[in-house]
Amino acid sequence: MFRKQQLEVIDFKTFIAGTYRKPNRLINTSVYGFMPSITVSSFFSPDIAGVYAVLVGVFAIAMLSHCLETYAASTGREALAEAIETITRLAFSIGGFSFIGWFLVSL
Repeated sequence: MFRKQQLEVIDFKTFIAGTYRKPNRLINTSVYGFMPSITVSSFFSPDIAGVYAVLVGVFAIAMLSHCLETYAASTGREALAEAIETITRLAFSIGGFSFIGWFLVSL
């Protein structure tokens, strides 16, 4: 991109034979990172079972809140649906910011 492309002149017979291409050289260097490798065995390890439990719990609470709110709204109880929405919104906001604060303090 930044360097000027040089024109390469090859013989026509070599071009037709297809032997003009340079062999590809593979770079044999290891890349090390700070994250552990993600494999099937590490994905289902008991070390992160608590994370899965928290994610499933938050998902279940969110789905239950949504179902209760839509049921209350469909039966004509708009005040109850609004209260459920307000409580859920505040709980998830406070919980999310608390988690971010805990994470930053624990670094």
